[in-house]
Amino acid sequence: MKHYLHNSLRALFLSLAVLLSLPMLAEQVMINGINYELNAEAKQATVVSKSDKYSGEIVIPESVEHEGSAYSVTSIGKRAFQNCYGLTSVTIPYSVTSIGDGAFSSCTGLTSVTIPNSVTSMGEMAFESCTGLTSVTIGNSVTSIGYDAFYGCKSLASVTIPNSVTSIGDNAFERCSGLTSVTIGNSVESIGRFAFRYCSGLTSVTIPNSVKNIGQLAFYDCI
Repeated sequence: MKHYLHNSLRALFLSLAVLLSLPMLAEQVMINGINYELNAEAKQATVVSKSDKYSGEIVIPESVEHEGSAYSVTSIGKRAFQNCYGLTSVTIPYSVTSIGDGAFSSCTGLTSVTIPNSVTSMGEMAFESCTGLTSVTIGNSVTSIGYDAFYGCKSLASVTIPNSVTSIGDNAFERCSGLTSVTIGNSVESIGRFAFRYCSGLTSVTIPNSVKNIGQLAFYDCI
């Protein structure tokens, strides 16, 4: 009996030790109308989606406070603003280093966006089908423009890809029919397949000497 009890207590203590060693689950909270996922250990916050969607002008702060602790807002999560048709403008702070896949996908009311120099990673389909987007400023720390990043942004008139970017992903600017000029930074080494396909308004593009590979049909039907 004593042996059985000893083993049972030992198993219980081991189970508690394992549970205590596991990282705390991230907590989701709403602060001033913006939904965040908080990482208590790193003291970092990620902007995440909310059920009633974001609309109007959104200003993301550099940090938020919750229960007496400060959290640095370091990322915009996957699909955080997806299908927020009523979103008209968003201010991204310099604390943000990454923008997740599909973060602003189909935000048709968004007309301009500035990606600050702090952002190094911009995910796939980040601004896909933002049909009202007329201008975008890409910060000079972004290293790659992902697959479908600006696909279907038909109102986008011009784009400057900074020197920090080394690759332009497949379909990145496909069907940006209003695009008339593109400036490609001198660190870009690859332009993906269909990257500028169906950019029918494109009249000027300079490809720098750094480019080693241009994908299949990258400029197809740029009449």
